[in-house]
Amino acid sequence: MNVEEYIIARVNAVMHAGDAKIIKRLEGGMSNYTYVVECNGKKYTYRVPGKYAEKFVDRNDEWHNVKEVDKLNINNITTYFEIPTGEKLAEYVDGVILSETDIVSYNAMSAQALKKIHNSTLKFKDYNAFARLADYENYCINLGFVHPEEYMVLKNKLKNLQQMQKQVKLVPCHCDYQPTNLVVQGDKLYVLDWEFAGMNDPIYDVACYGNAGFDKALLLLEAYVGHKPVKEELQRLYFHRAFQCLQWYNVAIFKDRIGLSKDLNMDFNQVALMFLGMATDLLNHYDSL
Repeated sequence: MNVEEYIIARVNAVMHAGDAKIIKRLEGGMSNYTYVVECNGKKYTYRVPGKYAEKFVDRNDEWHNVKEVDKLNINNITTYFEIPTGEKLAEYVDGVILSETDIVSYNAMSAQALKKIHNSTLKFKDYNAFARLADYENYCINLGFVHPEEYMVLKNKLKNLQQMQKQVKLVPCHCDYQPTNLVVQGDKLYVLDWEFAGMNDPIYDVACYGNAGFDKALLLLEAYVGHKPVKEELQRLYFHRAFQCLQWYNVAIFKDRIGLSKDLNMDFNQVALMFLGMATDLLNHYDSL
């Protein structure tokens, strides 16, 4: 049974139906299998986590996050969630995915959504960025990987700069606020996929926009703070985006080491090198701010 046949069978079982059919696969994730399906005349998404996805996401935490976010009415409705496997059925949001359009034109809407999240009373765990990074590093080390000197220099520089971040008040954050997770339907912006949510510096979410190009993160920062960003705000943005690049560096190395480069026909080793280069450029620019 291939993935599509499996998903059809699962949706029929969960929905007590017999007419489930695949519409398309959603792109954007590095390993998950997420498909749009139609069942009982309605569209849903069904997610099957990829190989070793449990290394990076605690499904108990994710389910807690989903229930918390429901209070804000900005997420799609989760119909079924299976904690042991991470499989999830949710109502499909048929709209404009910001990664597929001119996201700058949606900056005001995106900044407003962020403020709604950051000013809320949602209860998440501490994102605990550097402890998370250490876990990711260990996953790679346990597979025989030795982090290069260039990586260690960048990480140590970030750890030294972290002292400047300790006075920042932590707020509820999405922590993966990239355009692939944002969908506009009419005049409403949906913020999807809350696996990584945690208490964090609000500018961490702005930095996630760097996945679409760091220039997009800079423009969103201005929309978010409501003025030309001052040095301290820019420093936080560069710091968090550089950290994210090191985080994704380790994820890419891990995926390459477990064979996903071949399975998904994507050279994750090259992806890792790209993120390492981006982190280097960001921290070099940080010094000139």
